[in-house]
Amino acid sequence: MRTTPAERLISRLTITALTLVVVGPIAWALVTSLKTEANVITFPPSLLPSPATLASYVAVFREQNFSVELFNSVLYAIASIALTLAVSVPAGYAASRMTFPAKRAVMLLILATSMIPGVALLTPTYFVLDAIGCLNNPVAIIVLQAARLVPQTIWFMQNFVNAVPVGLDEATQVDGATRWQTFTRLILPLIKPGIAAAAVLGVITTWNDYITVAAFAPDIARRTLQVALVNQVFDTIGITWSYVMAFAIVSSIPIVALFLVAQRWFIAGLTAGAVKG
Repeated sequence: MRTTPAERLISRLTITALTLVVVGPIAWALVTSLKTEANVITFPPSLLPSPATLASYVAVFREQNFSVELFNSVLYAIASIALTLAVSVPAGYAASRMTFPAKRAVMLLILATSMIPGVALLTPTYFVLDAIGCLNNPVAIIVLQAARLVPQTIWFMQNFVNAVPVGLDEATQVDGATRWQTFTRLILPLIKPGIAAAAVLGVITTWNDYITVAAFAPDIARRTLQVALVNQVFDTIGITWSYVMAFAIVSSIPIVALFLVAQRWFIAGLTAGAVKG
């Protein structure tokens, strides 16, 4: 169907407006990070830094705990998504290919667990971890973050496996392959884009997770970049906005880089999960 000039104009204006909504705050944060603090608090605010300086970025990298916070963020993100995929991929395959009693009820129950607000679980989880001596324990943080990702990831994996024709499974089994061999040698290679998409979404979610680490790992040596960033806002001596914006941009770079590297597989995975056959 051909679009009219008016429809194209409306479409372009809408896209431009949405782009400004997304890019505008990022651009303002970048400009603010390049200003001196005296320039930041001037009124009316200047649109460009005058003079431009990288002092805030230097201060971020020289911050005493920055390397520890970066390491913790990377550790929690990679370990939690690895655990999530180790559980969710086989479970998604089982949900797609196997038949068992009350299958639909079980799948709905799994999905329902992801609908429980995380805040509602903070107090009981804290008391449990405190009772078993697992506060400030990296393994406990990784397990908790993975537990939040697993329910929805299982459903994602089920959709990705559903996109693979069942006839391929039957053909390999006729040739003598076991179910495990069918899963590892046939299904896994075919759903790699889906796994990549789920991994990127999981890493982004874990990287931006504040409440889990702040509540269950209050030790400075266990906190992540996101926790450190929020702590800057609540600093008792006041907020240094140029430093906070520089810290926010630096902490976002790994996720932006990950998406740029994996965007081809990410988009292919989302498409594969949406189309069956």
